[in-house]
Amino acid sequence: MNTSKKTLLIFALLGLFSFTFNNDPNTFLNKGLNSIAKEDYLQAISNFTMAISIQNDLAEAYYHRAVSKNLFGVKEGFHNSDFCLDFIDAMKYGYTPAVEKLYELGRSECFLLKSASLMPEKAFCIDISSQNIDLISNQFSEFSNLVSLNASNNNIQDLGTLYNSCPYIIALDLGDNNISYMSSDLSKLKYLYELNLSNNDIKNMPNEITALEAMALLNLRGNQLTALPKDLGAMKSLKLLDLSLNKIEKLPKSISELENLETLVLSGNPIAKSEIKRLHTDLPNTEIIFDVQ
Repeated sequence: MNTSKKTLLIFALLGLFSFTFNNDPNTFLNKGLNSIAKEDYLQAISNFTMAISIQNDLAEAYYHRAVSKNLFGVKEGFHNSDFCLDFIDAMKYGYTPAVEKLYELGRSECFLLKSASLMPEKAFCIDISSQNIDLISNQFSEFSNLVSLNASNNNIQDLGTLYNSCPYIIALDLGDNNISYMSSDLSKLKYLYELNLSNNDIKNMPNEITALEAMALLNLRGNQLTALPKDLGAMKSLKLLDLSLNKIEKLPKSISELENLETLVLSGNPIAKSEIKRLHTDLPNTEIIFDVQ
């Protein structure tokens, strides 16, 4: 092979190598992370966008693009909640840290229902509290990107089609309503991070709730509960569990598996001293609040 042909072959191979290298999504992902470290958020957004264009299910790229968009807004002095869409995609493609970050950043701008209806695709947080509502209306099917709903202090008995209409909800406040029954469909809200069901009339929680692996904050205060699902220990992300003012005498043995549980509130339950002692043994790193007998 003569020199010119060798040279052409080398250049062809280099070109092929360069094409392959530049089409590696992780290359752009790492460039984006470096840009964040340098506080060059626009360049970071560009790099993460390139990574996504090559691999559209690259969850980590969506996550860091969302973070970059938020940091850029903070730096420039404006708020644009569009970054929530990237966090949603990151969750959808399995990047678990996106749930907590969306909980932290995605609920700062909440709309009343009428305002939310003007731009339903950007209604990430809706407040319908204290409006004498007895049913979550089918109108919520418009809000496919909803991540936070405050429906507290109403007369709600049923959640209607919410389970199927709003799959990305991470924060749901249903405190102070007239709910006596929770459907097993609750498990469809698989990204739930916070659930407030305080001051209702719930007698049993469906065992399916234990499938909610992202749940960190669960408030069941002031209901009629006598027991909890036996597989409670499967909820590994739980940090706060408020069971105060119920009728619980014993907790399931699996509670010992809640290694991330920081606070357990048991005040106002007929729990024996022996059960409290067991809980202290099983949950040595958990603050347990109970009535002194």
